[in-house]
Amino acid sequence: MTRFLTLIVFCLGLAASSAALDREAFTITRYQLEVQIDRASHVMAVTGRLTLRNDSTSPQKNVVLQVSSSFSWNGIAFNGKPVEWIGNDYTSDIDHTGRLSEAIATLPKEVPPTATIDLDIQYGGTVTPDSTRLTRMSAPQEMALRNDWDQISERFTAIRGLGYVVWYPVSIPAVSMSDGSAVFEAIDAWKLRYQRSEFDAHISVLSGSARLCIAGNAMKSTCGEVSETADPRTGERTMQVSNILQLSGLGQTVPAFAVADYAKLDRPGIAVFHTPDKLSLARDFAAAAEDNEPVLNEWLPPSSVQKATVIELTDPNANPYQIGSVLFTPLRQSQTPTLELLLMPVQVAARFSSPRRWIEDGLQRFLQSISIEHRSGRKAALQFLGEYLGPLVKAEEGVRAPATSDAKSGNDRSADDTLLNTSDEILLRGKGSFVLWMLRDMVGDTVLQKALAAYRPGADVNPAYFQGLLEEGRKRDLEWFFDDWVYRNRGLPEFRVDNVYSRPMLENPNKIYMVTVSIENLGGAGAEVPVSIETPAGERSVRVLIKAHQKASGRSQLPALPTRAVVNDGSVPAINSDNNTFDVPASPAP
Repeated sequence: MTRFLTLIVFCLGLAASSAALDREAFTITRYQLEVQIDRASHVMAVTGRLTLRNDSTSPQKNVVLQVSSSFSWNGIAFNGKPVEWIGNDYTSDIDHTGRLSEAIATLPKEVPPTATIDLDIQYGGTVTPDSTRLTRMSAPQEMALRNDWDQISERFTAIRGLGYVVWYPVSIPAVSMSDGSAVFEAIDAWKLRYQRSEFDAHISVLSGSARLCIAGNAMKSTCGEVSETADPRTGERTMQVSNILQLSGLGQTVPAFAVADYAKLDRPGIAVFHTPDKLSLARDFAAAAEDNEPVLNEWLPPSSVQKATVIELTDPNANPYQIGSVLFTPLRQSQTPTLELLLMPVQVAARFSSPRRWIEDGLQRFLQSISIEHRSGRKAALQFLGEYLGPLVKAEEGVRAPATSDAKSGNDRSADDTLLNTSDEILLRGKGSFVLWMLRDMVGDTVLQKALAAYRPGADVNPAYFQGLLEEGRKRDLEWFFDDWVYRNRGLPEFRVDNVYSRPMLENPNKIYMVTVSIENLGGAGAEVPVSIETPAGERSVRVLIKAHQKASGRSQLPALPTRAVVNDGSVPAINSDNNTFDVPASPAP
């Protein structure tokens, strides 16, 4: 009875102070987990130790730990002694179930700021297909399950971490996918806090008579080690395979793994984990990766640290998932160009990393575009870039007015969604790739390639670091460009051909004309844009720098009177293209 009354008092006190509960007071600086997986029963059981640091400014007595709602907490101990804790069902879309199993533990004494403690933990449960967070937003279940494919089963076992299945403890305030990019922003903020946290998970899988392989990102060995144990009660012998997932910086990646009867196809630039019946397809993937090597070698230095890795998802309906230099994907028959595009991002990630997501994500799509250009020309490459234009225009709606204060210090409205701090994939990958393409057009391939070769992730502690590398190569001022496109979010340009003027050159026996095209930029961001001048004898292109809300002119000498002028070939993302073409009225006969 005394224990029961104590628990009631504890719960009432917790409820009274719940509004003041700081779920982000502690940062887990080290994970040491023992993970047991039984594929037949879909079960994962976890024991381990967490090292936590109080990063708040006040002493803390409550620790909040969250795992997927399909798990149950079994115990939390401090210095070998169980602590009082209460379980809570917590709604949040950082897990595929749309909910979390939260434990709020009360420590024996307060932990002062910057101090660390160790907690021993036990929890476990099942991981089965669940797309609740998507279907409650009216997504078709079949489509939702293609995205949220994480599960434990004999047929298909693959699990991602935070953002999909919270199989290791976290503590994050509730977020919902219905709130725009709130989920991605919360995960990005968590990764920033945990970028130096150590993560060790010893994963063991009951394998029966089959020899399984545990493949994932940051695995200690190729497939793991096979061992045999005996049940002390029955004497029955059981096979299991184990591997260690080890990360020195948890915030840099998402721990993820898959379990199957994998074989490994190892090539100099890529490794493919595949089931035995998919060897032919694995070879197709390796060949496509090799076809990407010329572009990669042209733009990026080789990596001696890691190589691109493909891990087969044995569910053929699962959507591919990339985390850094690792790609989880079904191995399906595919046309070579499509396969090359699929593999390019993980191959880029194996060679190049950056703490600036717009550079890292943008570069992956940028080099996909370069690959298309090598095969099919500039127009096809710009069409590929333009696949993001519609969503990008929508994302930038209403952002037109130029900012007046220093966005690099985060002090103006337009700094809210800049490439420096956004979590929006449309901006990071879409706008980021356009920015790199525009820089390439302005400074040239050689300067951009040298900047990428000189780039060092650890040195990028200032937002202007990459700008400085480019300016050093070309000795030109790019502040205006980075100010409009990276440091601030000033929206997109909007070009209008104002007029086209022609006059014959003096002393002109060959009828050479000086043609002037006047362009107005109605948008909030400036750009250097190509202007094409068409004549019966052909066309010529000039580049014109047009700042936001200003006019500028481009001039060229042509052997015939112009018939049309077109601003922008699609290399600069603009709000619309309705005014990009100007048909020149025919001149009266002499």
